[in-house]
Amino acid sequence: MPTERQREKLLNAIIFFIENTRHCHKLKLFKLLHFFDFQVFRETGRSPTGLEYFAWEMGPVPKALWIELKEPPPDLKTHVALREVASADAEFPEKRLDLKARKPFDESKFTRRELCIMKDLAFKFLELSAKQMTQASHDRDQPWHEVYEVRKEHQAEIPYQLALDGSEESLTVEEAEAVAEEQRDAEELLG
Repeated sequence: MPTERQREKLLNAIIFFIENTRHCHKLKLFKLLHFFDFQVFRETGRSPTGLEYFAWEMGPVPKALWIELKEPPPDLKTHVALREVASADAEFPEKRLDLKARKPFDESKFTRRELCIMKDLAFKFLELSAKQMTQASHDRDQPWHEVYEVRKEHQAEIPYQLALDGSEESLTVEEAEAVAEEQRDAEELLG
């Protein structure tokens, strides 16, 4: 379950991506949040937003946020305006969810690393639509591909540990487990 701090990061990450990318509707937002969470986890062993992602056909989906967007809680409504609009895309004819920031982005909620990662993602995916981003989220080296295509575990949770890829900036599995243990100990102390 996400902490209050993670919830603040989630709401502000949504605002950041809405304000710093084009065509940021629900599906693109989900992909951006996924890349953000998994890249930060790969480097720190922690998810900034605390979201759990599931391997759905269109890519990684934070199911709890997907549900929230249907009936937004008060904190989400105060941060983001949501409006269904007709889709202009024949391949995705269903209505899309248009997102507009209601509050300014609060960068004080993030570490320098997290801000850097968000800025890099916004730059990389600035002009791309969710449909165009699908290739990146479905690549063979992505966690979604391992769960959905290799394991054939459709709708299953995508473990954050799949982000640990042995690259220079990636933690090892042991390092990520140590971070998780420290986190559990801290939560236990704070009770």
